[in-house]
Amino acid sequence: MADPTPQAAVDSVSQEVTTPVRIGSGSFATVFASPGRSIVVKLAHLADHTSQVEKEFNSLHSVYTLCNSDSIFAIPRALAFYDPLTKNILFFPPSPGRGRRRDPRRPFEPDFFANLPPRACYVMDRAAPLPPGIAELVRSKFYSERALASKAVAPLMCRLYFGKQLRPSAFVNPNNFPIDVTRYDALYMERQNTLLPKEEVAAGMGEMLSRIQWIAGYDARDIEFVMAGAPDAAMVRLYVIDFNQMRSFDKHHGDVSQLADAFFSNDPYYPRPVQNDPIYGVFKDTYMSSCPSELRPRATLFLQTIEARQAAKSASV
Repeated sequence: MADPTPQAAVDSVSQEVTTPVRIGSGSFATVFASPGRSIVVKLAHLADHTSQVEKEFNSLHSVYTLCNSDSIFAIPRALAFYDPLTKNILFFPPSPGRGRRRDPRRPFEPDFFANLPPRACYVMDRAAPLPPGIAELVRSKFYSERALASKAVAPLMCRLYFGKQLRPSAFVNPNNFPIDVTRYDALYMERQNTLLPKEEVAAGMGEMLSRIQWIAGYDARDIEFVMAGAPDAAMVRLYVIDFNQMRSFDKHHGDVSQLADAFFSNDPYYPRPVQNDPIYGVFKDTYMSSCPSELRPRATLFLQTIEARQAAKSASV
């Protein structure tokens, strides 16, 4: 991985892809998939971004340790962090799988870092690409005629925007194709043996947000809820990803404006906090039941705050 590029190199003997392939980029790091392995590497753009990469690594480990459960949303496991300046490799011992969708975890081999570029990076579990059948169904049902005519590839992953009604768009991003409640329900009606009902997905979002806030103690700013694949089976798996902008907060004292700000600054993954919306009702009920009992008054205050803000927005339109 000395010089990863978007073009994957091929081993002359095995004819298999051997060079990590760029699959995404953010404000301070680029993500590369490691062919043949169910992991990704997040590589800092600059040496100055080392602290941000390490902070995200530690935040992800904290959320995985405290919030991983039998939720329908999987949390990627933080595997190892490498600082080229100190030559230190930080990796956590394997943690047991928990719940019906978790497999036993094996130790991570630090030898993986033998050939890295001189910038900080960390390794985590990969949200595998969508199974081909579901990916092609998304492509055929929701891609524009222009995208289909240009033979745009089927999506690798879908973002679950349960708080927004999407309009058709000629532009297609196969790395993160948007799916709203209407689109998701249309997929579910055709693949009920593969997908979960929209109500269960909304409930899973509420459960995960509550756990991240009231168990892990983060505001959940900029986290993403996505539909992808399982690394070890041809099945759909839901994930919560992208923890680099989360900030800690005082779970026991103070107002909850930081949490409300984070809720509305996120892309609209969650159902909008409208009282008579049944999807929000499911989200809200599971959010509350997933919160530790001693913190439920604080969780109630958060819900009241976002409902009031949403009502004010609607009134001003």
